[in-house]
Amino acid sequence: MFRRSESRILVLVVFGALAAYDPYHVHDWVWRGVRDFTNGRVGWLFGWIAAATIAAECLGAWVPAWAPRVRRPLRWAVAIALLSVAVLYWWRVPQWMGDYHDIDRDLIPVVEIESAEPLGTILSTHVIRIGADIGILPSTAVAIESSLWGASAIAAIFLFARTISPEWPLRFAMLTLAPYVVLWCGYPEKGTPKSVALICWYVAVTTMLFRRETRTRFALSNIFLGLIGLMHGSGLCWLPAHLWYVWRGRPLRALAGVALFLLPGAVPLAYYLTGSARLIGGNWGNIAAPWQWIKKYCITNCGYDFISMPHLLDITDYLVMFVPLALLCLPETVANLKERRERWLALGALGWLFLSCAWFPVFGYIGDWDIFAGTPLVLSFLVVSVATRVMSASDFRRLALAWITICAIQTGLWWRFFYLPL
Repeated sequence: MFRRSESRILVLVVFGALAAYDPYHVHDWVWRGVRDFTNGRVGWLFGWIAAATIAAECLGAWVPAWAPRVRRPLRWAVAIALLSVAVLYWWRVPQWMGDYHDIDRDLIPVVEIESAEPLGTILSTHVIRIGADIGILPSTAVAIESSLWGASAIAAIFLFARTISPEWPLRFAMLTLAPYVVLWCGYPEKGTPKSVALICWYVAVTTMLFRRETRTRFALSNIFLGLIGLMHGSGLCWLPAHLWYVWRGRPLRALAGVALFLLPGAVPLAYYLTGSARLIGGNWGNIAAPWQWIKKYCITNCGYDFISMPHLLDITDYLVMFVPLALLCLPETVANLKERRERWLALGALGWLFLSCAWFPVFGYIGDWDIFAGTPLVLSFLVVSVATRVMSASDFRRLALAWITICAIQTGLWWRFFYLPL
């Protein structure tokens, strides 16, 4: 996939043909966004998507180098965030699933600490209460919150793209035009929009840390990781990579990192100790989530057992929908790992893949899609990083245009899913 354009086109042809035939119904997620006029027959749709991607790959040969000079990146990041929050809220989805499905019919919530997403719950509850005080519907208040977090994430992606390459616009587009962005289109959830947004900041800051180590970057890397886990417990799958590549080898530095990692936990702890919020959701929360396939922990309506082909297909379907080219490039990406930053991202991606396979979704992957959004995001960071180093500039532009095309199409399909009856 990295070395020759012909090999990428061949893989896309085979992928498109298999997807069109689809003996295992892997296109299930794609057709949901157009189910009002396809009646489930979408082989032709995958064929057209593959054709558009191949055309974009070929047109990429004529894409000129574009490396806008950025003298003051923080000012650029602020400007991008301001523009992004307007775009994300403008494209907010009118329907959603999960925590706040009937939020406008419920009473204004009291402040609670949910063990699965303690800080995410606290922040969203305060947002809802503030919205009620100024006459805003709870769903609107949380949608604004989600869009604000998403805008900050897009600013962080810009900083990451600029760090790894002068030709940052293509990297930026590759990482922002993917279906996980729908999570920031006003999607009301307690913790996952914040947690996934903080992944972008964690990756951006830690990448800078590997480039040039400073105390500020080290502190921010650890604090962001602590915040990710507190916003939603799924973020804890980053810990092995962080332990091995950021803390390992320097005991005093590791102790300081652990203290900074635990520092954000003082907020929900203070709420609990002062009686300002009550604990709900059990004592272990998402820490025990990988063991949910044990029947006594799993009261599920997702329609399949943990060890079953439908479960495996749901995982595959999710990744094919969200980051198809990243998935196709993954084997070659792993084979070309070299730099410390790349190995750190690879171990982090392995943690997220483990989460995707081991966490049994109570409402199925469709209903719980937001929990797994970190997996395609981290895979994208990994593949883009390695491809930037391995590929020539011209070959990367061809891959980038194909990537942007297929992701933009499937982002539109997934966004449209929330405009149809759920």
